[in-house]
Amino acid sequence: MATSSFRKVEGLGNDFVLLDRREASVEQIEEELRELSARAPSLCNRRTGIGGDGILVLGPPRDPAHDASMWVINFDGSRPEMCGNGLRCVALLAAGVGERTLVVDTDAGPRRCTVTAESEHYGDVEVDMGPGVSQGECTPEGSQGRPLVKVSMGNPHAVSITSTYDDPEVLARSLGPSIERDPEFPEGTNVEFVRVETDGSLRLWVWERGCGITDACGTGACATAVAVAREGLIPTDTPVVVRLPGGDLEISVPADTEAGVRMRGPARVVYQGTLTA
Repeated sequence: MATSSFRKVEGLGNDFVLLDRREASVEQIEEELRELSARAPSLCNRRTGIGGDGILVLGPPRDPAHDASMWVINFDGSRPEMCGNGLRCVALLAAGVGERTLVVDTDAGPRRCTVTAESEHYGDVEVDMGPGVSQGECTPEGSQGRPLVKVSMGNPHAVSITSTYDDPEVLARSLGPSIERDPEFPEGTNVEFVRVETDGSLRLWVWERGCGITDACGTGACATAVAVAREGLIPTDTPVVVRLPGGDLEISVPADTEAGVRMRGPARVVYQGTLTA
């Protein structure tokens, strides 16, 4: 890879190395992704590299009717289909200052984003994340008897709705690794542990596929809200606060199962630097 600039970005502490490749072709970016996947563990290393949960690539739209594209690489070099916090960061950079609605192509399909940016470094982004598809319950061996609700947000999730007395953080750290790699999920899965609070908010910890514990997970918050709403524990068509270690997201699950889940939260550019070969 030639010398190039990057931005360190974050959404509620879910942080990334973002590369702006809008001047490249989609084909050139696909070639570069193989090299980036190999370099991801070193670039994302928090002691010897830039540090981050993954790498984001902002490129030209795959569909000429849209505005931009996003590719995601996890800390371990794997390629997830979607990343909600990453998408907000990409949309912030693509939109510029002010208020703008744009469509970003992702490996999970196009996503419409409405950006309200105070500056080129910070903004609030609302995203139509597409439908959350409930895929039934399972009790994999790694869950130690806990039933999980499978939900697709374009990427896989397994949600455990815990009791009032459970600690979602303890469960995520202890059970997340084994559930992620359980044979029930041949491609691996993101794992969510959620507690419904007395004020109607959701307390959530996520073990992310290919990353481990992260401060926030946008698709995980959406998938969790879908699972909880379909159980009748929170209302539909109403914004619900999802409390993650890095801060709060606002999620609205539609009563219409074919409509898109809405996610709203911040995005921030932390600093800019230069990558060398």
